[in-house]
Amino acid sequence: MRSLQDRDVILITLDSCRYDTAKRARTPNLDRLGPVHRAETTGTYTLPAHVAFFTGLIPALVTDRHRFAGAMFDVVWRSAAARPSTKATAVPFTGRTLMDHYRGRGHRVIGAGGVTFFDPDEPANWLPGLFDEFHYYGRPNRTAALSRVRDRDGTLTLAHAAELADLFLASDRSFLFINCPSTHVPYTTPLSRLNAEAEELVGRLYELHDSKDHAPAAFSRDKVAALLALQVRALEWADHQLGILFAALADREPLVVVCADHGEEFGEGGRYGHGHPHSTVTTVPLWSGVLTGGSA
Repeated sequence: MRSLQDRDVILITLDSCRYDTAKRARTPNLDRLGPVHRAETTGTYTLPAHVAFFTGLIPALVTDRHRFAGAMFDVVWRSAAARPSTKATAVPFTGRTLMDHYRGRGHRVIGAGGVTFFDPDEPANWLPGLFDEFHYYGRPNRTAALSRVRDRDGTLTLAHAAELADLFLASDRSFLFINCPSTHVPYTTPLSRLNAEAEELVGRLYELHDSKDHAPAAFSRDKVAALLALQVRALEWADHQLGILFAALADREPLVVVCADHGEEFGEGGRYGHGHPHSTVTTVPLWSGVLTGGSA
């Protein structure tokens, strides 16, 4: 049996996904890894969250433990630069990043993303450079003037699940990172298109995201429920696409971690969006496990 250190790895971030969204959604493919856990992230928006993740500091489980190949662990990865701890660690590492660690063990290090922090054509973006190869499917970072309230197809990273599976399988050992933007506003997917009501809601939500105004009465309870339902549908689409990826890669029995980078506030503390330390932003879902054969 291969050690956890030698397994292939898949790390997936569900951008902006709330914990309560994950509890409500039907996610049979994610549930193959085990139950959804309540976890706490150290970053409140994409960049700092992923900087933490890539140094091994993924969201910390609040009450549960990770289960890999029949053994229980407190943390998945732990850097040698971290302070000493007695917590049970699945994979300790000494490199500067997870990618350095797995590269040094002979893994092909592949990344894919869809939000603009992962656009390699933006000179200020350095996250894609941490990978041997990076595949960006989102819109160019310099298209902010175009409408953000839109239907999305190929710009969603998991729309390319089969292609990513082929990249993974092309090497004997692989580390694959996927940033999934379907759960990020505007929450549209090929199976969840905008209608007039959703377009109005999402447009107003973007205004509140941008302003960071304290606006507790910006949406009625019914409107907030409608927005949350959009994110639930977006997660269910992502789960469907992960079924394609998992079916192709299960025979390799990779170690898999799927989590949100941060959550999203919908007025619970009077604001909307993320980038601030409200509990709805810092509390995120996480699934972890060793993927094995069989279908959901």
